[in-house]
Amino acid sequence: MKYKMEDSSFEEEPSRTRRRPPRSKNKKHTSMRGNPEGDSLYQKQPTKITAPPNTDNEDSFEVHSPKKRMKKMERDVQVIERKTMKKKKSMYSDTDLSSLDVTDTPDTLSQISAIAPVSDVSMMTTFRNPRGRHDMTWEKAVQKARGQPDGAERSFSRKKSSKVVMTYNRPEVIREVAEGVESDKSVENIPAVANIAEEEPQPLERRKSIKVKIKRAASNAAGKLKTLKTKKQLNESRTTLGVKKRKIDESQMEEKSETKKTKLKELPFRERKKVRKMLKNNYEAIQRSKKIWEDLRRQDLSEGKKVALCDELLEMVKGNMKEFAFAHDTARVLQCLIQYGSPEQREVVYQEIKDQIVLMSKSKYAKFLVKKFLVYGPKPMKNAVIKSFHGNVRKLVRHAEASDVVELAYNDYANASQRLSLLEEFYGPSFTLFKTPDIKSLDQLLLIQPDKKEMILSNMKEALLTLIDKTILGHSMVHRIFHEFFAHAKDKMRSDMIESIREHLVPMMHTRDGARTAMYCLWYGTSKDRKIIMKSFKSHVAKICKDEFGYLALIALFDTVDDTKLVGKIVLEEIFKSLHDIAQNQHGRKVLQYLLCPRDPHFFQPDLVRILKEGDNNPHSKKDTALRYKELLTMVSPPFLQYIVDHARDLVLENASLLLVLSILNYSLGDPSEAMKAVAEIAAEPFVAGSLENQHIVEHPAGHMTLKHLIQRDRERIQAGQPVLFSQVLLRTLKDGSLKSWAACNRGCFTLLFLLEVDHPEITDTVISQLSGIRSSLKKMTFRGAQILLQKLDALSGEYKL
Repeated sequence: MKYKMEDSSFEEEPSRTRRRPPRSKNKKHTSMRGNPEGDSLYQKQPTKITAPPNTDNEDSFEVHSPKKRMKKMERDVQVIERKTMKKKKSMYSDTDLSSLDVTDTPDTLSQISAIAPVSDVSMMTTFRNPRGRHDMTWEKAVQKARGQPDGAERSFSRKKSSKVVMTYNRPEVIREVAEGVESDKSVENIPAVANIAEEEPQPLERRKSIKVKIKRAASNAAGKLKTLKTKKQLNESRTTLGVKKRKIDESQMEEKSETKKTKLKELPFRERKKVRKMLKNNYEAIQRSKKIWEDLRRQDLSEGKKVALCDELLEMVKGNMKEFAFAHDTARVLQCLIQYGSPEQREVVYQEIKDQIVLMSKSKYAKFLVKKFLVYGPKPMKNAVIKSFHGNVRKLVRHAEASDVVELAYNDYANASQRLSLLEEFYGPSFTLFKTPDIKSLDQLLLIQPDKKEMILSNMKEALLTLIDKTILGHSMVHRIFHEFFAHAKDKMRSDMIESIREHLVPMMHTRDGARTAMYCLWYGTSKDRKIIMKSFKSHVAKICKDEFGYLALIALFDTVDDTKLVGKIVLEEIFKSLHDIAQNQHGRKVLQYLLCPRDPHFFQPDLVRILKEGDNNPHSKKDTALRYKELLTMVSPPFLQYIVDHARDLVLENASLLLVLSILNYSLGDPSEAMKAVAEIAAEPFVAGSLENQHIVEHPAGHMTLKHLIQRDRERIQAGQPVLFSQVLLRTLKDGSLKSWAACNRGCFTLLFLLEVDHPEITDTVISQLSGIRSSLKKMTFRGAQILLQKLDALSGEYKL
């Protein structure tokens, strides 16, 4: 869309540009009162109005994009600057002036009204307002609204003016004017070019005066522009110099810091470490106290020197103990002072840091100070330390560092009432605030307050669930809480807790309460729970067997789990792999013996049997107990018998393994002849009476008892109809004359006597036949075994020829 200006009026020419939709006629742009100055040109002309093209440039302005418009404006500015420098004199020759410029000052009203208005080119612009309309100058709008003044003559019509264009060197001024911003920058201050065509010849003097004024204005504008450019360059140069200077200063500082760091890095490791320590507070006191600590640790230090060093150390650390207690090196100094100091010195140290006991218990290094108070402090100090835990037990038990301190206090130094006071915080908030010093266990508490049982158990359940999946499950205090919970909980609450803890029983089995907790889980757990518990035992079975209390859980497992094949696959296979190690342990042997002869009073105490009977009536074991034991015995008998064959000498000649060997040979299912033969071969070795270096099995205390019980067991085998008898295997293995050599010692005579008491014809005939002619020798012997054997032979003389 193009615009041209002729006769001081603007006409719109048709263009191919996209038309804007017409505005609604009902829309009112003015208020009800209206404009007192008349109708506004802004409302009547919604189209964009641009300044007319320059007379020197025949190309008219067109609607362009902002980028193209700015480029064109910059090109125009460059052209005008060149023209201003070369054609200063001819720039203003074609300018058209109004009648006011060539005449004197008007005197009448008709002359004033006949003045032709000059276009205010300073307000013309081609920018669009934000709403897309063409901006209009304020002067044009006011002039159009006012119209012709009253009394003006029609003969004084406006004269035709040519096209005017004004181009600015500074686009920001154009933007300000287009937006209607009032600025103090006048047109004279802006370098511009205006070509005004002459209309009529005017007096020469007036033309010269106008030209002089315009030249002066142009020169002033050029000077000011030059001044602005020079100032701008100066400011830019100053800013660049300042930036460069700052960069140089920063680089110098960085170089200085780098040199310092480089010097610190160049130091050896020990010296760097020393420099860092010297920056700490109390450096000299710390160094001196550490030297005293090194002297106090010496075992050859005299008592007098030790007392003097403790006094000096106490004076040095006094007032700084709270700071020293939490450092890794100075904490050891205070520990040494507590350990080797006098009771008075310990009291001084305790009084200074007693308010920090709970906080110190949570520290990685200060917690050892609290342990030293428990170990070396007097009884009142120990009680005070334990009392300081009240109200914080649940938090301390869940803490990784503090749990060790609470465990030490509970397990080693607290009495029954103090232990209950620590456990009461798990029973509920009321027990935390109000202690019961006369009660020593939860059983007594429930007898006195039975109505609070449900509340106590629910609080215990809530507290115990937060302890699962923690390393603190290995503490005996936690095991005690679990045991009390399972002992008093009902079925639903108990099953929920079993489901939560069934995978975490292994770390709990090293204490009595932890093992009892595992037994409760096996007794009252479902088949799924038992299976998960057994799977959690994988790779830990041998260790559990050898544990002081852990073996009870395995015994309970053998009593309750009906799936014996799964037991054999998970538990028994690991036992077979470590059978020798388990057999050498006193608790491991109980597991093996329970598989052979469960609940035998010869091997298991009545108290243990009474505890095991608590799980007999569990609701989840359906298989008959005798059948379950037989299935397990069938699986373990062959490996056990083979174990005796492989380790016969070690087992027979060891007192601890005596009962295990007897249990295997007496209760195993299958053919025990190979195992019996392995024992008999040891007895068949040459016998030398009185040999202390290599005692024969007959004369050895454990070997003699093994032979005795195996031979006596033949009576029961005969009654049970078992085809294999140990006495027969022994006699077949012995060489001729071996029995006579046994009669040379007291224990050998008793062994021969046991063979005769079997009352088996074949065995008795064999023994008597080998002892022919020995009666005279027995009469000369004085030990008790020879005399009893002689009496037995005399009794049998009527039946057998001796």
